[in-house]
Parts: sequence; C-alpha cells; structure tokens
Amino acid sequence: MPYADILKAEKVWAKTKEIVSKGKIVKQVIGTTRYTNFPNKSFNSVSHVRPHATNAADTYPLPTKDKLTKAKEYTKHCFWLNNTYVRDEIYLIGIGV
Repeated sequence: MPYADILKAEKVWAKTKEIVSKGKIVKQVIGTTRYTNFPNKSFNSVSHVRPHATNAADTYPLPTKDKLTKAKEYTKHCFWLNNTYVRDEIYLIGIGV
C-alpha cells in the first residue's frame, strides 16, 4: 500500500478513535436500527468502518458511554478497505490493466 494511502487509512482510524472517546458513536436511532457517526465509504477513497459482529450481543466495552443511547458497550466494528480501492489499486494493478 502506498504511504499516501496509509495516511488516508490513518485518518479513518483517528476519526473513529475521536468518535469513541467522545461518546458520540450513535447519530440516531430509527426503530431498532442505530446509525453511527463512524467514517463510511464516502469519508475517503481508501477505507471505512463497518459492523463485524456475530450478532447484536457481540460487543466491546466502551471507554466512554455513548451520549445518545447511554450504552456502555457497543457492537463490534472493524476497518475495511473500500471495494473501489481494492478494485482500482489491487486487482487492476495485479492483472496489469
């Protein structure tokens, strides 16, 4: 991965860390669906944050409880490479396009 792309991915990590430490994970709740403030695919061209839990009970404890939901734990999430990044930077280069 080029260094410039590593720096973009680091911005996703830094933003996620900021969101969690400030307790501002949940943006809104509609019915039983929680919408987060985590960086999505449009945040940058390299990576984003998505859920990665077996089920709703698969959680991590939070260092600061969420301000909206008052939750002390949250469903596991992880960092993902954007599908367009994989396509353009890994797959197409690998086949020589």
